[in-house]
Amino acid sequence: MYCVGVCHRGCVLAGQVCVGPCNGGARRVWASFLRAREVHADAVDRWLAEGGVGEMPLEPVQPDVAWRAGDPLVCGRCRATTRRALLEVDALAAVVSARGDGLRPASRWSRVSGSRPRPVVSPDAELLDVLVGELLDFEDLARERLGCAARVRGARSGVARSRSVAWLVEQLVAVLAVEDLGVVSALRPADAEPVQLVEWSLGWEERLRAAVGEEPEESHARCSACGERSLRWDAGLGAFVCSTCGGHVSEVAERGLVVDEVGA
Repeated sequence: MYCVGVCHRGCVLAGQVCVGPCNGGARRVWASFLRAREVHADAVDRWLAEGGVGEMPLEPVQPDVAWRAGDPLVCGRCRATTRRALLEVDALAAVVSARGDGLRPASRWSRVSGSRPRPVVSPDAELLDVLVGELLDFEDLARERLGCAARVRGARSGVARSRSVAWLVEQLVAVLAVEDLGVVSALRPADAEPVQLVEWSLGWEERLRAAVGEEPEESHARCSACGERSLRWDAGLGAFVCSTCGGHVSEVAERGLVVDEVGA
């Protein structure tokens, strides 16, 4: 939970702001400040242990951080971002699904005497199975927390995927207002915290774009080095290159620059 103010002890005052990506830049700035305070506290401890000789280490300057308010948890801008990303996930998953039947023929070298070779699941089919499983987990959890009727059970098919996306998009305002609604996702390590829907939809959109080879040609973000809007994608480098200063910006960093600028 974040807010615009800080109390005399340095902790963030209670107040609800958007938990979506629009506050990503503010979170990074605030986290950096908190780390600097920890370093400063250690430095003061060492200074005192050494007898307090010389000047006390300077305390880090508290940054002026502007937080975007939630409505109640996620702002309208991040809701629109999530809605778009969910629809893109469904469309991109359909492209991946259309590339094959999801099975690879078994190798003749893999056959054991007396057994019938079995086809193995392709990487695309495995990717889609994980995606749909997590998507249905989100829908099931959201239905339970909102007191809605259970979904119709069935196979993890493209129909189930599209139906689940449609339900989440239709109920998005209510779904994003539920606190701590998240699922364990392949987007994070197995022991990580559950992923919430905003981050989940953006993460899977990025993963599916990589799977279908969709790479952005240019970015409207400002270069973090020179501030010019001249970032173009270089497939060979796998990064954006600024045509003004020659600086390199990763795709993840570029997304952060866009989010920071939009949320400013």
